[in-house]
Amino acid sequence: MNKNLVSTQGRKRLTLLCVLAIIAILFATLWPFNPFPPNRVSWLPGADGIAFRDPGLVVSKTPLQVDAPQTANTHTLELFVRPASVNSSSTILTFYVPGNPVQLRVRQWMDILIVAHDVFDKHRRPIERGIGSRPFHQAELLLLTMVFTPGSTSFYVDGKLQESYPSFVIRPQELSGQIIIGNSAVNYAPWAGQIRGMAIYSKELTAAEVAQHYKEWIGRDALKPADLGGVVAYYAFSERTGRIIHNAVSSGPVLEIPESFAVVHKSILKSVIQEFNPSWNYVNDVLRNIAGFVPVGFIFGASFLLTRSRPAAVFCATLAGGALSLVVEVLQFYIPQRSSGLTDVVTNTLGSVLGAVIARPTLIRVILRRKKEEETFKAKDGGDANVSHQSGVLA
Repeated sequence: MNKNLVSTQGRKRLTLLCVLAIIAILFATLWPFNPFPPNRVSWLPGADGIAFRDPGLVVSKTPLQVDAPQTANTHTLELFVRPASVNSSSTILTFYVPGNPVQLRVRQWMDILIVAHDVFDKHRRPIERGIGSRPFHQAELLLLTMVFTPGSTSFYVDGKLQESYPSFVIRPQELSGQIIIGNSAVNYAPWAGQIRGMAIYSKELTAAEVAQHYKEWIGRDALKPADLGGVVAYYAFSERTGRIIHNAVSSGPVLEIPESFAVVHKSILKSVIQEFNPSWNYVNDVLRNIAGFVPVGFIFGASFLLTRSRPAAVFCATLAGGALSLVVEVLQFYIPQRSSGLTDVVTNTLGSVLGAVIARPTLIRVILRRKKEEETFKAKDGGDANVSHQSGVLA
């Protein structure tokens, strides 16, 4: 499209649209523009425990090492918790080891507790597998006990057996690594509620021990349980002040309440293969990302058509849209609420291509001509009204 075919005012209009499109994309993708949001974790007033508000997290300063005894490959996890709501999906607890996706995760999905980890398919891709139960009721304090043995996982609520899962096996190594409470290690999934206590044992608690421990947690005799044999981590959350939560086991890691919230092990520009998920939500996100950049590609394409041939304009618009998307994904790495991945770059670039292809010279001429005619009509109409007003005064 020759630049002589479009007025100077039309070119300025297209330039302004390009700037507005870039600002709109940055605003929509980087809001709330805060890379260091406050970590909303506080001590409970007059009680042992901490409260998590969205977003908040607690992390261990050093990794936890859980080694099973030679005689048995068994271990137990206790969580003394109270969810703030039964209408959310979030991560309560996770363990993180760099490069190892096969780690235990404890999540809340509405009123369901999910205990999950990853398994590998035949292509060595990690796939999440988990079990679920319905223990949560709003504002109720619960002791959740998960007993892991070589052949099954047993789940207790308030000292009583709820369900056993013979085919679901968690190894002791999956409870090793950095402890992260209140959020996922790699994604933004903050949990809201209270943590009153947590313990990990390198042994299988019997049904009688589980029931006894429940009485001790409820009675707040948490620092002196009847049987500390095999305990590798024990957090009573009894400090009530400061940013450090001590482990009753001297050799175990202490927990820290950071000043700012962050996704501790967030990935930058995660690959398309890593992000792929065969679900409708994934397809929906892909389609929205393509559609979202079609207007951007159209505006960029229209602007480049002023000085370039159509093939060159499509290429430049695609390159500009892809570059804008790449910049956005890099910046999103620093925003805790956002994710950073190459899937969005690919889909946004595809949307830019489609938009640039739609931006044909004849269509641009029609749009600009129509806009010019509207402005001319308004100017004329305004002028006529002014003349009429003056005529009335003169009369």
